[in-house]
Amino acid sequence: MHPVALRDPTADDAKALLAGAQTSWTRRVPHCPGWDTAELVRHTGGILAWMAAIVTTRERVARRTLDPAPEDPFDLPSWYTSHLDQTLAILYDADPGSKTWTFSTRGDLHVAWWRRRLAVEVAVHRWDVQHAVALDGGPAPTPLDGDIAAAGIEEFVTEFLPGLLAQGSIEGLGGTLSLHATDGPLEWRTDLDADTETIPRHAEADTTVRGTRSDLLLWLTNRGGPDVLDVSVITVLLEP
Repeated sequence: MHPVALRDPTADDAKALLAGAQTSWTRRVPHCPGWDTAELVRHTGGILAWMAAIVTTRERVARRTLDPAPEDPFDLPSWYTSHLDQTLAILYDADPGSKTWTFSTRGDLHVAWWRRRLAVEVAVHRWDVQHAVALDGGPAPTPLDGDIAAAGIEEFVTEFLPGLLAQGSIEGLGGTLSLHATDGPLEWRTDLDADTETIPRHAEADTTVRGTRSDLLLWLTNRGGPDVLDVSVITVLLEP
């Protein structure tokens, strides 16, 4: 997805996050342990301010140096909306190819990296809030925008998955894995046993997981259950 095209769905998700949170500031958010919706809005607003500060200075910024979020939920909507408007303006007025600090594990030091990170962060937390509302009897959460979900899958498999696999504490993962979207042109394949880059390509794998782009990203981030996915495993029969 072209980076500029992320702006409108990002803004929509951010506004929907706030709207859902305002229905009850004390509602617990299961996928953010220990947080209620007010704390999730404080977190997201703080992330917005942090990203804006980084792209403005082009340097690493410690979040603890920024002004804290309001404690009174009454003040949260205006504070959050102000940071949202400011951050979208800063990130999308800047040249997406210009250099800035990021925490990319691949050395991607460009403003466009933050546009993707913002879009995915806000989309997933919007789903978190709506899921919490649904558990209280409200409507089911709206699926993630397909293009933002695709950007999030790319981010996960190229930025985060290699680091997770490198952790010695993770056991039981092996073989090749293919992620295949059923609602758009997206397929990634990775070898969980090898220190190789995950690449977008079609190829047979030991395990293939198929689903919508939204369901795939929610599953990767421990939010969606496997019951909405189609999982195919190749069984190898060994000669006795």
